[in-house]
Amino acid sequence: MRLIELYRTRPFVFSIEVFPPKTEEGLQKLKGTLEAITPYRPDYFSVTYGAGGSSRENTHTLASHIQNQLAVEAMAHLTCVSHTRDEISGVLNSLKTSGIENIMALRGDLPESDADLPLAESAYAYASELVQAIRERQEFGIGVAGYPEGHVENPDRDADFRHQVRKFRSGADFVVTQLFLNNEPFLRWRDRLASAGVDLPLVPGLMPAVNGKALKRMASLCGVSVPDKLQEALDQNADQPEAARKIGLEHAARQLEELLREGVPGVHLYALNRLDAVESLAPLLPNRRLADVSNVREVRTSSAPEPLSA
Repeated sequence: MRLIELYRTRPFVFSIEVFPPKTEEGLQKLKGTLEAITPYRPDYFSVTYGAGGSSRENTHTLASHIQNQLAVEAMAHLTCVSHTRDEISGVLNSLKTSGIENIMALRGDLPESDADLPLAESAYAYASELVQAIRERQEFGIGVAGYPEGHVENPDRDADFRHQVRKFRSGADFVVTQLFLNNEPFLRWRDRLASAGVDLPLVPGLMPAVNGKALKRMASLCGVSVPDKLQEALDQNADQPEAARKIGLEHAARQLEELLREGVPGVHLYALNRLDAVESLAPLLPNRRLADVSNVREVRTSSAPEPLSA
């Protein structure tokens, strides 16, 4: 199913992003976590893609498992930087063979070994070009990324906004935003896009911030603003991880409740392969209360998810 059909026909769409673990053991643990998440009825999972395609096969393996074994729609990320046209075509062919019908089209970051190469040496230098190439095949639904606070690489916010509008109009079906920790920039961005005539579903991306040190690094890398009270509370509980986790989850819950009042078409949860984020936030969503906790109890005792390094 093309994911745009979900946004067209359902009042609210719940999606979760996961990343492929680097080891087979990590993959098996994540599969257990995904089985525990499915009772919360996510509409789809998105599966990330490493810099320069470094996790290409793992992305395919995990997306195929979600689509075919868990029977939940999967959207595979695909980055175009440092790939040839033949490589991109090969990835799309493989995904199609596995029944994957949706792509998150991204420019991506160069792997460190290729960091000095110009973007022009890639087959597609920008996400908009990748979107156009995928659209020409007429075989996939297409999501793209949005940046309510602007892309970190472009300090000219007006130029950045115009670039985002061009990308959204290049053939994308819907937009999933980069994580944000303050709703106001998202709401202003949403209204500005509406004024510019962009009518695609704009899906807010939320990530509970549960570690003060990691939050500072993430904010610097992504160019997102952090509420002072949140940063201070996390820093004050740096040596109490459970207290910090509760602070981050409660902040995300408040964000979510406000966004629901604003009538967003869905939410995309950056869960970092963890069950607790889903467990805390999904019950706040329309018609997403857990029906069967048996899988959750089993996962908690036998296969904790592989965490993202702090």
